[in-house]
Amino acid sequence: MPRCVRCDTEMDPKSEGLLAKIGLAGRDGYECTRCGALLCSECFKRRTIELAGTSHERCPTCEGTLEKR
Repeated sequence: MPRCVRCDTEMDPKSEGLLAKIGLAGRDGYECTRCGALLCSECFKRRTIELAGTSHERCPTCEGTLEKR
């Protein structure tokens, strides 16, 4: 299972919606478009608060762009 780079929790699949019902659920959280590092939604929220909106969309590993998974 993939893990969050910040808190090391497993990135569980979402369990809602049509895609989940047919077995194609995506994983919750954010992924770096450059290096592939993962950040769970909870860490993304905490990072947003810590940085006060300055650059929370940047990867904590390589400064690449984080996109919702």
